[in-house]
Amino acid sequence: MQDTYLFQLSLALTPSWQVFSTQFSLAEKCLDFPKGNAFACPEYGTSVKAHDTTEKTWRHLNFFQHNAYLTARVPRVSCQRCGIHQVKVSWARSGSGFTL
Repeated sequence: MQDTYLFQLSLALTPSWQVFSTQFSLAEKCLDFPKGNAFACPEYGTSVKAHDTTEKTWRHLNFFQHNAYLTARVPRVSCQRCGIHQVKVSWARSGSGFTL
């Protein structure tokens, strides 16, 4: 089993998200999504393309004795009905700095 697949399963990622790389080091790595992916509008649930992204970081449970952080480019979507909103991520509550 690949380590990226293991992390995708452990974070219960929806099909819109994908772990591209993992590395055990002090350098930060980023969770990303494939270009052209569609996301659900947070208000209406309709499928829309990413408008732009913001990089966010959440504190995760330690990996043995090592601190663990999850960094992701979180997209904003442009819905024709309700405007531009940031998508909700499956691994954290809205506005929280910690993963679920």
